Amino acid sequence: MIVSLDWLGEYVDLPPVAEMTERLLLAGLNHESTEAAGSDTAVDLEVTSNRPDCLGHIGIAREVAVLFDRPLRMPAVELPPVSGDAPVRVTIEAGDICPFYSARVIRGVAVGPSPDWLVRRLAAVGVASVNNVVDITNYVMLECGQPLHAFDLSRLAGNQIVVRRAVAEEPFVAINHKQYALTDEMSVIADAERPVALAGVMGGAETEITEATADVLLESAQFAPLPVRAAARGLVLGSPSSYRFERGPDPAAVEWASRRAAALIVELAGGRLDGPVAEAGQLASRPAEIILRSNRVETVLGVAVAWDRQREILRSLGFVEREAMADASRWAAPTWRRDCWREIDLVEEVARIEGYDCVPENVPLAAQPVQRSPRERTVRMVADVCVAAGFCEAMTRSVVAESFEAFDSPWGGVAPLVCRPPLVRGADHLRRTLIPSLLEARVGSLAAGAPHGDLFEIAHGYIIRPEDAQDGGSPVEEPLLLTLVTGGDFFCGKGLATAVLARLGLQERPTIESGATMGPAGHGVCFQPFVSPLLAPGRAAEIVLQRSGFPTCRIGVVGEISPSLGQCLNADEHTVVVELRIDCLEFIVDEEPARVALSSFPAIQRDINLVVDEAVSWGDIVAAVESTRCRELEAIRLGEIWRDADRLGQGKKSVVVSVRLRSPETTLSAEQANALVAAMVEACTSRVGATLRA
Repeated sequence: MIVSLDWLGEYVDLPPVAEMTERLLLAGLNHESTEAAGSDTAVDLEVTSNRPDCLGHIGIAREVAVLFDRPLRMPAVELPPVSGDAPVRVTIEAGDICPFYSARVIRGVAVGPSPDWLVRRLAAVGVASVNNVVDITNYVMLECGQPLHAFDLSRLAGNQIVVRRAVAEEPFVAINHKQYALTDEMSVIADAERPVALAGVMGGAETEITEATADVLLESAQFAPLPVRAAARGLVLGSPSSYRFERGPDPAAVEWASRRAAALIVELAGGRLDGPVAEAGQLASRPAEIILRSNRVETVLGVAVAWDRQREILRSLGFVEREAMADASRWAAPTWRRDCWREIDLVEEVARIEGYDCVPENVPLAAQPVQRSPRERTVRMVADVCVAAGFCEAMTRSVVAESFEAFDSPWGGVAPLVCRPPLVRGADHLRRTLIPSLLEARVGSLAAGAPHGDLFEIAHGYIIRPEDAQDGGSPVEEPLLLTLVTGGDFFCGKGLATAVLARLGLQERPTIESGATMGPAGHGVCFQPFVSPLLAPGRAAEIVLQRSGFPTCRIGVVGEISPSLGQCLNADEHTVVVELRIDCLEFIVDEEPARVALSSFPAIQRDINLVVDEAVSWGDIVAAVESTRCRELEAIRLGEIWRDADRLGQGKKSVVVSVRLRSPETTLSAEQANALVAAMVEACTSRVGATLRA
């Protein structure tokens, strides 16, 4: 950012240039050079990408005013009153790229040379003069950081502006008089017939301001940074406007810049405003609210800064104190400082304004334990279980081939996101599940001679949210997934999933009705049959979380891979996968599970041989046994399943239920054990229609 000192002096009284540049350097604006520019002086400052507020003279002046405790003078903007209807109509069809667009019409403009003072100021910062109208749009952009554009209204068809996505291969001639073929990922400013500007990047040659222009349409808008960056890079068509939109100008400057430029055009080029401003959309501006503790600056920096001084610095920088508490304050960040959203950001602001030279170099800071977030603790715990089970951690790409995405994700059947241009050749789809990419890594490991190829990975998936579930938030959900792949069958995978969940304090429970809500008993998980193109039919299950006071939800899947997936990856058919959603578990983790003293009394093992219908599941039998609420029931497991239509009957099966009984207080007698078993048999009879096999 090249700054004219003559221009900068309009907004703040300047100290000596050497002192000013040194102080700005210490505050984060690196001084590149100072050169004479005619009667003016040009100072080149390096502005980092997180400080778009300093891409205008007012932003630099604000920094100087705070650093040297001098008043900031904002230019007054006065427009003559207007009435009636707006002479143009504005429509936004690409709201994700352009949240807000405004247009003012100025008629009777005399386009010609700019006054000397304007030409000199633009020349001092390296901008050539074109004509008074174009120069004013450049001047206001370099003043406040908000890009503007002026159209020749007479060359716009239909007196309307439409912000829309370009049609694939749609031709566009920019003001550099070169033609470009646009893509449907780019946004254009169009009239009733054709595109007249590439949104946020450059205007079109067909509507540029010339000496024949009499009526001007002045654009001031807000564009999303990423689409502007993609369009500018894709066409190799960067501009000062795209440079600023890529970094995100101040949303509050959109309307101010429009009024400022309109007032200057009326003053320097004549003409009159025709009707009020035409607007569409809504400015996207959500300033963060941050709590700053009064002792945090001293804890981080090792130097005490008075609490009143900290508040004075933040107020001078534009932060608004929303709430003052006993030992902290809640601050609203100014619209031009979207890089400030954490407490440490406020600490940095205090430090750089107070001066880094005040921070001692040889004072040790007291070490404090790091407080891990719930997600960090959960990730650490599940990773420890996987490593202890002999798995190696893998890191695979977030993009996969289209052939992988032909298999639906366990987390929703919506279409995957596609990267254009591809980040990796042949892989342009953001994965919705980690299973295919981790299986590919296992196949590669085994082919390279690895002895087992047991892998796990913790990473994000990327799923498009349904439109009716966005609620104004991000259109993309990024679940944090834990995925394991290993050789074996379904029961091997179920054991792995059970071990991981048990470490998090989630025990397996009997099956429940879909959509049921648990009572106050706590939380647990159950395994239910699941069908997915990724997994083999009849050899897969979904893991359902049962949480007190909440509906049940799927938090994982386990199963052997399907033959079609194995064939696609050349994987062994005897491969099992587990995938869990860590983001659904992080707030219910039991880091310190309850410990119960072991009973010193012996256990009694009993087998119950039940005959039940084929449709009765093991979970139904477990639920029936546990319904007795037997305090002495220590463990229950499946012993054996036997089928014989001649002896048991058609559609019947024999299930051996092994139970272990133990009392924490006394040795159980045979009579007591028989009574407990009889109660369990009676519960199974009444709940699942079981009979005791003779």
